Amino acid sequence: MKKDLLERLETEVKACKRYAENSIKKSKEGKIGAAINLLDIAGTAKKCADQLHEELWKESQGNLNEEEFQLFAESETLERELKKSYKELNTARQR
Repeated sequence: MKKDLLERLETEVKACKRYAENSIKKSKEGKIGAAINLLDIAGTAKKCADQLHEELWKESQGNLNEEEFQLFAESETLERELKKSYKELNTARQR
């Protein structure tokens, strides 16, 4: 169960970061619609990651090795990734 949660969490963290990064690229290219769509997907991935984060903490009871904890902590930074994307999107809308 723990291994499955870790794999799923890793997938969602990577997806959130990838889509947020691609949203920034589309915003810089002036492709607002595409940027919004990518940002929406990134937001969904973050919500999934948040749920998995909580499930993993309950399942592991806080007993994570260093590598597992690294991923666990990384999932807590996704809001910052989304904020960067939102900021770039708002900048692009004002151009």
